[in-house]
Amino acid sequence: MGKPKLITKKDSTIVDLGTKLIHKYTSLDRQLEINHMEISGRHPENPNHFIYETKCHFMIYIICGKGTVICNTQSFDVRKGDVIDVPVSTRFAVEGERLEYITVETPAWFPQQASIVDSKGKVVEE
Repeated sequence: MGKPKLITKKDSTIVDLGTKLIHKYTSLDRQLEINHMEISGRHPENPNHFIYETKCHFMIYIICGKGTVICNTQSFDVRKGDVIDVPVSTRFAVEGERLEYITVETPAWFPQQASIVDSKGKVVEE
């Protein structure tokens, strides 16, 4: 069993994807991760592209703003306090201005397990 650990905001890993800024907080065993996302526009930016997670099950909790989360063929209008459960192997995209949300992910996200796909699921970028 591991020891408790404080991860401060300055200790988080920051990933800047242009329209999406991520503050990553990963557990020591990489089985769980919490991320703070800030959206300004659409991610991925191309309206015909989606993120496809192959290993990660996650939930999105909207902390401020409003926007749209697209999961496969469903579109969810979201605002503060809403939660979306996103199972493994779901194509998704997020749109909003000044939209912020937290994701809780298991296992922790790593780049090799996600790709960018088109609306039919064909990989366009790994």
